[in-house]
Amino acid sequence: MPFHFFSERFSWQRMVPVSIDAICVWALVVSLSVPTSAATTFVDVKSSAGIQHSQNATFHDPLQPKYRMTGGAAAGDFDGDGWVDLYFTRFDDTDVLYRNLGNGTFQDVTSSVFGSGHLSDVNTNGAVWGDVDNDNDLDLYVTSFFSNRYHLFINDGNGGFAEDAVVRGAAVQGSDTHLGFSPTFGDYDSDGYLDLYVTEWRLKTDNSGGAVQNSRLLRNLGASQPGHFVDVTQAAGVAMDSVIPSNLAFDSQTFTARFTDLDADGHPDLAIASDHHTSRLFWNNGDGTFTDGTASAGVGTDEFGMGSTVGDYDGDGDLDWFVTSIYEDGDPLRDGNRLYRNDGNRTFADATDAAGVRNGAWGWGAAWFDYDNDGDLDLVEANGQDFSDTAAAGSSVGFDNNPVKFWENDGTGVYTEKASTVGLTDTGSGKGLVTFDYDQDGDLDVLIVNNGAAPVLYRNDGGNANVWLIVDLSGSFSSSQGIGALVTVDPNESISGDEITREVDAGSHFLGQSESIAHFGLGTLSGTIDRVSIQWPSGQVSEHMDVATGQRLILDEPVSTADYDGDGDVDGVDFLDWQRHYGEVTAAAFTGGDYDGDSDVDQGDLKNWVVQYGTLVPVGAATTVPEPSSLTISLWLLARSVRRRTYKEK
Repeated sequence: MPFHFFSERFSWQRMVPVSIDAICVWALVVSLSVPTSAATTFVDVKSSAGIQHSQNATFHDPLQPKYRMTGGAAAGDFDGDGWVDLYFTRFDDTDVLYRNLGNGTFQDVTSSVFGSGHLSDVNTNGAVWGDVDNDNDLDLYVTSFFSNRYHLFINDGNGGFAEDAVVRGAAVQGSDTHLGFSPTFGDYDSDGYLDLYVTEWRLKTDNSGGAVQNSRLLRNLGASQPGHFVDVTQAAGVAMDSVIPSNLAFDSQTFTARFTDLDADGHPDLAIASDHHTSRLFWNNGDGTFTDGTASAGVGTDEFGMGSTVGDYDGDGDLDWFVTSIYEDGDPLRDGNRLYRNDGNRTFADATDAAGVRNGAWGWGAAWFDYDNDGDLDLVEANGQDFSDTAAAGSSVGFDNNPVKFWENDGTGVYTEKASTVGLTDTGSGKGLVTFDYDQDGDLDVLIVNNGAAPVLYRNDGGNANVWLIVDLSGSFSSSQGIGALVTVDPNESISGDEITREVDAGSHFLGQSESIAHFGLGTLSGTIDRVSIQWPSGQVSEHMDVATGQRLILDEPVSTADYDGDGDVDGVDFLDWQRHYGEVTAAAFTGGDYDGDSDVDQGDLKNWVVQYGTLVPVGAATTVPEPSSLTISLWLLARSVRRRTYKEK
């Protein structure tokens, strides 16, 4: 293997613990680079950074206009050296993997990592990084067009990958025509292992015999078979074919999905941006099933749902949802984007016009991110569509070269479009979109994948003039990346309402996966951050006081045990012990039944028991998380009849 650096760099970054308040913490402190000008602008650096390929440079088929909707990228540190790398899908050539060299440039390592001709015979489209087997390295999932299966590449930990989708049940294999779009990872069943949702957009005429459409939910089998999957789409209640209007000539229309806990009940929900008025929000019931809550929640009104992003744009502590959709002035059927403001109690309000973000033209990928580190979420959207070689003679349909859209948040959730002002000037047929800190200077950079052209890498110059913090999680009972965790920064505990919350995710914005971190802009904060709190997917809560700014802080999930009676295994006796102590306040963290460290015995401690049930637990050591049994789930649901305190209440 060519990457002999892998094991050494992996060990120093991830495997050297520093004990702080009995919690393993790793910190990679990055020097803060402050530019001479306070203005924040973006500069196209693709050439100097070594991004040298194009996407869809040669393929043109008037009978297959769908290829014009392709072009994906995913950001993730595949080699564990601490620098985020880039993977690009390509419709007409081999996919490309760029390794971040840590000096502002990337190196094409596709052949040395995957072998020559990597997926050259596959029309690839969507990609997502995620550690499906919890072995602390990133695996890769790739969808494709005009195929009958998808691909899963398992990271061997030494710089190489093995394609294993079929034997692991992740191929979504069938004889029908597949038109795969954005895949996404998330732990919907809270067992500590990443599950997978795959989207697909296709016409019924593409479907070669009317087989079931391929928007699928694949459950990770967990500790019994890490990184192996089973299709639970129908059983979980998230089949999209049941909601498609019968008068349309479409079989499936999903573009983008995201696992996200929109109701703050501890269970990741499933938000899907889908074309032709079929976007859906499925509430997680906590028992392996979902309920379609689209209508009652007040979402799904977007006519042509394509891209998607989730975040707390108005700073009220809950997560909102933005969906891109086509806007053409005067056309009532193309009435633009939707911003769904979370009002609590599983309801949303349409805040699109109040926020000023309706007109995104032909918007595709979109992402909320704090570009200037002032503490609020700004919004960027890839744009454009090219039908020039598919339009009939004399048609006015052609290349819609609307430039990329960028809206700056004024701090109250009202936006002003100013893409050209900040240097975001791309006018290509933008599709996939990624935000990430590729140069580790504390501000977020932007990557846009252009269909039929080269991608554009915009380096953020000036965002780090304000104070910042990046939190990078490493799970133990949760998935290894801490996917689904809520991270809250309280800069000053004496000031009410200054808290900032971010969710760590492995989702897609539409053919684009951003870096799976929690990034915080902190404005002109002086001194340290009073408190950083993490609500882990396992239910544990960890808190870190007096945290220095200007660093990438890698935090490990507390390794506590639910072996309440200390007999060496986690069983029903421990559940009864938890029940006896429920509601007690402990004198110190991690004592007296407080196994999530929040100084009381509550539902978080019960969730510890759930994910560890049936495990032999050496005290103080990490454990293998088992798949919850039906008895486990039943006891958990019974105990949840005692009202659970939500993260916001804590």
